[in-house]
Amino acid sequence: MPHEYKTRQVKRIESRDNALEKFNLLLVFTGSLTLPVLYFFSPWFKFANYEVHTAVGICGSITAVIGVWLFWRSHKDLGRQFSATLEVKEVHALVTSGVYKNIRHPMYTAAFLVSFSQMLLLGNWVVGPSFLLAFLSLYLVRIGNEERMMLDHFGQEYADYMKRTNRLFPGLGKRP
Repeated sequence: MPHEYKTRQVKRIESRDNALEKFNLLLVFTGSLTLPVLYFFSPWFKFANYEVHTAVGICGSITAVIGVWLFWRSHKDLGRQFSATLEVKEVHALVTSGVYKNIRHPMYTAAFLVSFSQMLLLGNWVVGPSFLLAFLSLYLVRIGNEERMMLDHFGQEYADYMKRTNRLFPGLGKRP
């Protein structure tokens, strides 16, 4: 939220936001916050509970820490370039340093890690995977549009960046 607030002051020059994008953002909010809060403070999801093995909980905790750190680092490296929606701002510049040196979309990587950790940590068949499924839906709808927008705005500079980086994880091939 602090990063979104800072960037609202910068003039938007292009937006590719649409109804499906907004719906998917709502799903992500529901899966990552609303359902876990209901899980902890109501009996509604008890029917789907199961016991989390200690080793799974430790893996989930480590994954969560890595994901939260990567999310923070991505925001820090982007600075005022951040936007929660698909848009280009007036002073938009292509960031290719920090965690963006080897990964084009480290915030998505971070969200996948945190959502996966939720699945590992919450012993519930409904709430556990809710964030991962919601974020996967958002990612699949958004990633192609985002990369096309970046290519349209930054042209060859972004095309070259795509050739030398991976979308989500370093070292897994350079295919866009």
